[in-house]
Amino acid sequence: MPLTELALTPGIWLLLVGLGGLLALDAVSFPQIMVSRPFVSATIGGAMVGRPVGGMLVGAVLELLSMRHPPYGAAKYPDTGPAGLVAGAAYAAAGAASIEALVAALIGGWATGWAGSYAGHARRRLNGRLVADRPALAASPGRLERRVAAALAIDFGRGALVTAGFLVPVTLAAALAAGMPVAGGEAAFGAAALVTALAASIGAGARTTAPDGRAWAMVLLGAAIAAALLWNLP
Repeated sequence: MPLTELALTPGIWLLLVGLGGLLALDAVSFPQIMVSRPFVSATIGGAMVGRPVGGMLVGAVLELLSMRHPPYGAAKYPDTGPAGLVAGAAYAAAGAASIEALVAALIGGWATGWAGSYAGHARRRLNGRLVADRPALAASPGRLERRVAAALAIDFGRGALVTAGFLVPVTLAAALAAGMPVAGGEAAFGAAALVTALAASIGAGARTTAPDGRAWAMVLLGAAIAAALLWNLP
């Protein structure tokens, strides 16, 4: 699609960057009301550029992909808030009608999520330094409150920076992909079903406690379903 048709203005970009910071906060800090889940955050991203259904489509696939990364313990997992927001907004801004744009948005969203994950790891190390002087903090509740506020501000800034860094490149990638042969809405949903089948199989395999052989069997089953869907695409 022509880049002049992108539904991403500087004002919307700035608003999305702020939302990215808030969604990063929701994941681990405050208020933790699950709006950072990719199904929700991608829908918000799509709605910001006028196509909430397109954002929801991307978010549904990212939600399945994120299921194999449960957020507990010391496990690394994607920062799904900014990831969904970027992917949903990018696909919606590119028209939300192209298989190629859908795939580009998904890849861009997944990259955003992992960049946010490593930024979050650095943020946790910084948080440790903020509260390292425990005797001084115990003696001064006001100082402790300021350190907590600083940690929240850092987390907001991390999400905003990750969103700002990936939003335009991913949107441009989706737009350039949409310049390839454009498919209709039915084919786009068919492609979503294709990716969903693969994502579901990988997620199911990762969630099971069975040996690796059974997990890969789930992946192969999803691949077979996806191949059947691809064969029947218009």
